[in-house]
Amino acid sequence: MMKLTLEQVQAYGEGLMRWVESGEISIGDMLEGKKAYRLLVCLWEDSRREVIDPNFNEMSFVELCRYLNVTNIGNELWEDN
Repeated sequence: MMKLTLEQVQAYGEGLMRWVESGEISIGDMLEGKKAYRLLVCLWEDSRREVIDPNFNEMSFVELCRYLNVTNIGNELWEDN
């Protein structure tokens, strides 16, 4: 898995904070290896990131996972260990 830079994470800070405020993710989910971090890695590795704004185009965490065709959203692989 690629390592994200601070700048890469900050690029989506608006959307990440919206998800935290709504309870979709926790601050801990943004740590390396956790579900929000892994989703950001998928986004950075996908060419479609060019059309995703800093607020994830108002998508929820689950909606962005579906948009990127990220699998295992419903099982332990996406849950905290």
